[in-house]
Amino acid sequence: MNVQVNYQNLKNTQWVDEFVTRKVDRLTPFLDRSSRIQVHVKHEKNGYVTSLAIHYPQHELAVSAVGENLYEALADAVEKARRALRTQKDKIKNRINKRFYSLKKSY
Repeated sequence: MNVQVNYQNLKNTQWVDEFVTRKVDRLTPFLDRSSRIQVHVKHEKNGYVTSLAIHYPQHELAVSAVGENLYEALADAVEKARRALRTQKDKIKNRINKRFYSLKKSY
């Protein structure tokens, strides 16, 4: 999994990079190794805006969140992405299970 972090109106520090990477690693169970995640962190007057663009085989997902501080904005964005990826994974699993279930029932 490739993670790219972009900052706007915010200093790039190693600590923030590690924090973002640690939070984004929570999405690993739902993604392949070939997946790419672009994280955009922006500091505005009202607070922080965090956007995640996730590119994985045959799908793309974009999520954003606003928060008073960086931690809140990033945690909300990662949680939204996790829920969306989990829903997508469940849909795929249900499709597969329906196929095999119907085969078993036809005997």
